Amino acid sequence: MAGMVSLLFKYVVFGSFQEDIKDLNKNFKALNDNLREIRISIAELDKRVDEHDRRLDRHHERIKDLHDKIRGGSY
Repeated sequence: MAGMVSLLFKYVVFGSFQEDIKDLNKNFKALNDNLREIRISIAELDKRVDEHDRRLDRHHERIKDLHDKIRGGSY
């Protein structure tokens, strides 16, 4: 009898939460997938920013050299 009451209690109380828990798990999986994609995008953007920074440094050095040649002074 106690087993029957326990099973009934389990299905009545926790049965309603099972679908919510499944939905929550799906949402967590989707969030994790999105976070993974965002991390990959950030890593790719970091690489691009680093390359642009290096290019900017090279341009700055070229401008400085040209300025020194033209004006004979420091930039």
